[in-house]
Amino acid sequence: MNSAKLNDWVQGVGIFALVASLIFVGIEVRQNTIATRSATNAAVKDAFRELNLVLASSPELALAVTSNAENPADAPPEDKFQMLAMWRALFHIWSNVHRQHLNGTVDPALYDAVVQEVSMNAGKTRGAESVDAAERRARHMRWAWESERFIFNSDFQIFIDGILSIER
Repeated sequence: MNSAKLNDWVQGVGIFALVASLIFVGIEVRQNTIATRSATNAAVKDAFRELNLVLASSPELALAVTSNAENPADAPPEDKFQMLAMWRALFHIWSNVHRQHLNGTVDPALYDAVVQEVSMNAGKTRGAESVDAAERRARHMRWAWESERFIFNSDFQIFIDGILSIER
């Protein structure tokens, strides 16, 4: 084999190796993206599960929410503390999902479900409950958001303000 043919052969092998490595990297990136989304989705679902367990196992919180359904601002301090803690936890979960959405690491279907939940709590869409129940939930959310808004990043503040139709 002369040097020109050898050179052509080496270049061909080099091009093949380059293409193969690019395909390999592409597959690895895709698998890593899937793994990252799966881990993010699992963490979000775990956070919702933990919050639901707390809510379901706290008679004090249930009493605080139901006793102050009409106007949470008039609640005794200990009830306000519990209700704000509940909402703060929920806002943190929503904020995390919103951030992961902006980063592109959350499943779009999960993000859409969270937006639907936020909208329902804000009174923009209704679940199976009555109009009165939806309005009470929206009042609670707005009250809690006004108290806890400062904790969250500006992207999330704009997102929630928009859903609540709050102009700042």
